[in-house]
Amino acid sequence: MTNEVTTSELTDDEQALFDRFPGPPISAVIRSTRIWIIEWLPSDEQRTGRLLHEWMQENRPGWSEYTVCKCKKEVLDSIERATKLAKTSGMIPVLHLEAHGNEIGLGLPDRNGNVEILTWDELTEHLQMLNLATRCNLIVVVAACIGFSGIKALVRGPRAPAIALAGPNAEIMSDSLLSGIVEFYKQIVNGKPNFSKMADSASRAAGTTFFDWEPYAVLAYDALAKQVLISMRPNEQQMQIHLIRKRMIEENRWPASEIEHRLSLLGPSLQANILQKTWDELFMIDLYPENRERFGVDWSKEIEMVKDYIYHNRDT
Repeated sequence: MTNEVTTSELTDDEQALFDRFPGPPISAVIRSTRIWIIEWLPSDEQRTGRLLHEWMQENRPGWSEYTVCKCKKEVLDSIERATKLAKTSGMIPVLHLEAHGNEIGLGLPDRNGNVEILTWDELTEHLQMLNLATRCNLIVVVAACIGFSGIKALVRGPRAPAIALAGPNAEIMSDSLLSGIVEFYKQIVNGKPNFSKMADSASRAAGTTFFDWEPYAVLAYDALAKQVLISMRPNEQQMQIHLIRKRMIEENRWPASEIEHRLSLLGPSLQANILQKTWDELFMIDLYPENRERFGVDWSKEIEMVKDYIYHNRDT
């Protein structure tokens, strides 16, 4: 077992335990009813979003919505329009973003020559509202030359910003990007939407760049499960209890016996309840119980597995 571990790393034994966790259900099925294309590119570049829209109009008229944006406000306004339409009509879009970007967010020079950035944090808030309007059915495709790592910056709560994220996993030229994206959507046009097959077809068409997709449930689960393993290490538990005890003593609101009683309640069961509430809110199971079949995780099982692991390794 590794002796020194940072808070972002797992020991070999912890990793082995993590690999045995049940995990969330994984579905590659797409329920979307429309493609919502937002293009935020320089005027002198190939209009890949427009070309994609034109292809869709030929193959499935009226299926896609296309918006050309000149600033980040127009990007957010378009997402807000999609949110309102989802609320009033039940539309479930694939949100398709054609833009330049990096690990900070999406961006483009403004009229004054300055680069205007739509950060991932800003974007996430709007995606959460759109996903909420779709009852947790939103898919986001970021067709930006940034690689798939940029899309993973969208991972945070309290509501999931999408059920799946997709895009190229490395920098890609415009022509290859368009070829891959067109192939990506062909299966939806043909009435056989499946994310895995779409990504594979897009990768073959693009040639040099792999199109990746990731269920948001997997990204969120991995982050939370690793947090559970780290936070339940005996030394981490002792440190947290020590800090809480110190704070309670400084507040001087309870006698020593009451403080110790309250601290005794801060066990794994409470942690499981907190995790369950967090997870159910992420995937709107609290609002739509039917979502449990698609995304449900019983966090008490993971907590019990960690407790059992700690018990059997307490003397090592």
